[in-house]
Amino acid sequence: MTSVRISPPPISPQALADLLCTIIVLCRGADADKKPFWAYLCIKPSMAQAFREARDSGSFDLEDYGSILESGNGHEVPPDVMLRMETQYGVNHHYEEELLKAAAAMKPQGAN
Repeated sequence: MTSVRISPPPISPQALADLLCTIIVLCRGADADKKPFWAYLCIKPSMAQAFREARDSGSFDLEDYGSILESGNGHEVPPDVMLRMETQYGVNHHYEEELLKAAAAMKPQGAN
């Protein structure tokens, strides 16, 4: 009996990152009727730059850049949804604030 050895094709670092990681972003905006909304969007790392560019350009469809995990109307996310996102997905709602504090703490004294 002859055995056949099949090797999977090589996988790029970007494809591996897409398989292993996701970025969850809390988006706030206005829909087509100008009504405020919020949405948690799950983005693959390979889509992060395109999402950032679309966000900076203004109007775009969230679903073109990832999967919507939760969404709702209004400006503020209900506390129960925030808690669910924290416990089920590990969302850190203070990440940006903590990152800025850490960066400031690492900055050499006297540097601007």
